[in-house]
Amino acid sequence: ISRDQKNPSSLALRPRARHRRNRGKERTLHLFMSSCCPTGALPASYAEKGTSFTPAGETIDLGGGCRCYATGDPRWKTAIVVMHDVFGLDGGHHRALCDALAAGGHYVVCPDFYQGGSIEPYYKNGAADEGKEWLKRFNWAWCSAILERVYAHLDGKGVTSTGSIGFCWGAWAVAKACQDPGRVQAGVWCHPSCQVGRELYEGETEQELAQRVKSPTLILPSPQEDELYRNGELAAIFEANGVANDMVYFHDQSHGWMTRGAGFLGKSWVDSGGRENLTSIVGVQRGVNLTLGWFAKHLHK
Repeated sequence: ISRDQKNPSSLALRPRARHRRNRGKERTLHLFMSSCCPTGALPASYAEKGTSFTPAGETIDLGGGCRCYATGDPRWKTAIVVMHDVFGLDGGHHRALCDALAAGGHYVVCPDFYQGGSIEPYYKNGAADEGKEWLKRFNWAWCSAILERVYAHLDGKGVTSTGSIGFCWGAWAVAKACQDPGRVQAGVWCHPSCQVGRELYEGETEQELAQRVKSPTLILPSPQEDELYRNGELAAIFEANGVANDMVYFHDQSHGWMTRGAGFLGKSWVDSGGRENLTSIVGVQRGVNLTLGWFAKHLHK
């Protein structure tokens, strides 16, 4: 006698159970086919075009023309200052990234260094040289003044430790901020364009920037950035100065994959080879996870 013959009720339940399993598989397949973004991953703005995204945070005004996007809960006592790329706060997916970082247990603030501006119109109009001249306005004297307002805001919220992540141009700003470990205790450079320091601003080379960094630094480069970000050259400088560091090479991504705003040489991410597919979604999620892990390690001493 079979087990099912001994327990006839199991025979009655089995077709229904199979139906539920099949229905679950159909739902999973539908979710995968309808969007490149896996269930439970990044906000909807990273899925296919036409999807909606409602930011979880709000725009705050810290005075002196310092507009910021803020999200998360300062009661975590840790903050992340996000430095946007050359397309500005309103370009790409900066707000969605801020929300994803906040979900990891941080208060997140992204200041609008460009005051609503972006280099994108200059490139679209074939005026790259004019765009670079415009970008020269936002040197460290300009950026540090804005960051002082952000730091005062964080102090007022009771934040006790702060990390910073920057994308493209923003990685340069992170490197500068991490020269003061009293203010920023850890940094992440994502698809970095730190050459702007020597080309547009104070003249610091990438090596000189690394030499002056005092806070633990994680670098997340793609193949389109200079090899010095991944060949150990900058790591050797950090090591010589006793600065904790790490590098994770995103060999299957293109410059700008995290924000999906500015791509390589001022073009859009798509024009630089970026593709909205599962590979790029995994790349963004890995970047978020690595960043959260870095801050979990270095913001809680």
